[in-house]
Order: sequence, then structure tokens, then C-alpha cells
Amino acid sequence: MGKKVPRRGRGGGLPGLVFKGLRGVPGDDGPGPWVGTEIPYPKTSGRNAWCAAAGKHRTINEQNRMAISNNSTYIPTINEFLAHWSQCNEAYAPKALVVRVPNNTTVNLTQFTALRDGLQAQQNLVQSRLNLQWIARGNIELRKTELLKQFHLFTGVLDSYYLNTDFYSARPLAPGLGFGQEAFSRPLVDAMTLWESMNEGPAPAGRTLPLVLADTTTQGAFASAIAALQFAYAVERRKAQDVTLARSGRNRIQDRAYEVMKVYRDAVPTELPQFPDLVETLPRLTPAPGHTPAPVNASAVFEAPNSSKVVYEASADAMLHSYQLRGTVGDEYSDEDAIVIASHEPGESREFVTPFGLNQPGAKVALKVYVILTTGNEAGSGAMFVERPANVQPLAA
Repeated sequence: MGKKVPRRGRGGGLPGLVFKGLRGVPGDDGPGPWVGTEIPYPKTSGRNAWCAAAGKHRTINEQNRMAISNNSTYIPTINEFLAHWSQCNEAYAPKALVVRVPNNTTVNLTQFTALRDGLQAQQNLVQSRLNLQWIARGNIELRKTELLKQFHLFTGVLDSYYLNTDFYSARPLAPGLGFGQEAFSRPLVDAMTLWESMNEGPAPAGRTLPLVLADTTTQGAFASAIAALQFAYAVERRKAQDVTLARSGRNRIQDRAYEVMKVYRDAVPTELPQFPDLVETLPRLTPAPGHTPAPVNASAVFEAPNSSKVVYEASADAMLHSYQLRGTVGDEYSDEDAIVIASHEPGESREFVTPFGLNQPGAKVALKVYVILTTGNEAGSGAMFVERPANVQPLAA
């Protein structure tokens, strides 16, 4: 047998590489969904041998056309460039293709691979910090719910024992659970201070002072709970800032990767004109002109102990290339933060099962199934939301 030329997998990956976090929850070290296989060179030598192999690869390449449409498509697109770059280096041997970027430095295949790994790590960091922000928001909602129960107990005492008193005229109106920090907290503070004044005043018939609610809450405990809510809001703002910082780091790496891919497309025709098949099969950066596919219907449910099960209808588009499952942690789907979790070829079972984001009881994820065409154009299904029940025990460490 002669030499071998790397063949791309479903997302343009390189054989033997490990893509962290792509198959499961962020940080999962299992192999990603784009690990490919290899095809052998024909038993000939020289340039004719390369052209024969490249011609065979051309069909493979045309079946693996990713393009950048949003943040989630950077990793699959980079993987296609890495696979193509590896083929160029084999054809160019003993030289290796090096590209110059706008800041007057050069990048080789190894450095671009490291850049891809850094981007994957940063995408995972965004997901991790989004999860922490979601936990902080959940803590706020729990505290608001409990405070609202105590608020209603307090106003119930006013309604029952303080009618036709000056205290009743100062009775605050209940805030809505969906109110923001200021609008929710203001009536709580009014209740707290009114409660303090009531404790200092005359006791109404049928009650003793200081006032203790039916659930044993005192005015001091209510005041402490209000203060804890304000602290919880501050924690959430810090977590939101951490998300912003992680996004900024991700975007800077993506900008760098885009520069490299852009100059790579310019360099290959100049440096390897003797290999027209490599020039013709250059990965694209943006989708080719063409129609947008119709989205498919999809649904998702929780599957114990810690997974989402997604099923979807088949696309009838004649240019169908693949399906992708994308998602983000939390209860809102965001194109800005979603990552590619897994991908399927048209002939595969139309079902995804993934533990992405559901590593703790109460965790939530937002998911979409995307139809990808051979042109790189795509369309996503409606957003689906899966929550891991709170009574399902966390996995053993």
C-alpha cells in the first residue's frame, strides 16, 4: 500500500483527534462527532498518484461543505479547513503550507489546530458560565417565591386585624413574580418597615405583638430575606459579567480563526497551483448562493438518568447534507451561544440522545435541530426545552 490521505468525517475532522465537549456536557473528553477515517492512495507514484487520490477525495469533500453562519458553525468549518490543510501538506511535502495573517505573523497547521482547540475550550467556558448564571437566576426566583408567600401572609394579617386603622392605609400592593429587582423589592421594603411600625404600636384585638406570621417568620427574618435577595441579584450580575467576558474571549478567537481561514483560501491557489483538485475543493467560509431549506419538526423529552432524547422528521430537500443538533444551557435558546452537540447524515436514525447540560437535577437546556444543505445554507427547528427533574439524583463523581 502507498501513503494514505486523510478523509473527512461528518464535520470535516481529522482522524485520531479528540474534540472536547462536543459529544456530551462541556468538558467531556470523549471523541467528537467529526472523527473521520482514511482512504488509501492508489498504487501509483508521483503527481499522478496524488491527483487520482484527490479526485476520489473531491466527491468526499463535496459531501462535507460547512460554512460559517453563526458562532456554532465555527468548529465544524475549522475542522474542514484542518482536513484540507493536512492534505495540502501531504501533497506539498517535504514542504508544509504556512500562511501569513494581517498582523504579519505566520500560521501553520499545528498552530491552527491549537487555535481550534482553544476555541472549543472557550465555547465550553461560555456554556459553563451560562450555567452558573442560570443557577444564580434560579436562586433569585426561589427567594422571590418565598418572600412573596411571606408578603401575602403579612398582608393577610392586615386584612384580618388592621381594617380601619392607620396601618391598613399604608398596606402595600403585592409585586408580580416577574417584576425586576427594583419593582419587586420596593413593596417588600414597604412591608418590612410597616411591620416594624406595627410591632411598636398597639396590638389589635386577637393578636399579640411582636407580630409573627403563621409560618413563624418574624420581622427580622423577613428583613434578612430581603437583604439576601439583593445579594442574590448582585451575584447574578457578577455571573452575567463572567458570561460577557467569556463571550468576548470566544469572539476574539473566532476573529483570529476567520482571518486564518480567509488567507488560507488565498494561499492555496498561489502555493499549490499544480494540484487543481485541492484548489477546487477548498472549504468555503460562507454559504453558497441558493435556497434556505424548510425547517423540520422536532420534539425533545427528558430521558433518565441525565439525557435529552430528540426525534425529528426527515427533510425532503434534494440538497440535504446533514442534520445538526445544537443547543445551549438554560431556558432560552441563543444563536449567539449555541454549540453543535452532534450531527447525523441523512440515512441515520432520526434520533439524538445526549447528556449535554443535564449533569445536575433541575438543569435545563434549549435545543434545535438544523437542516444543513450541501451549499451550507441551513434552517433550524423551533426551540425545544428539556429539564432534568429535581428528584433525579446527580451522577456519581
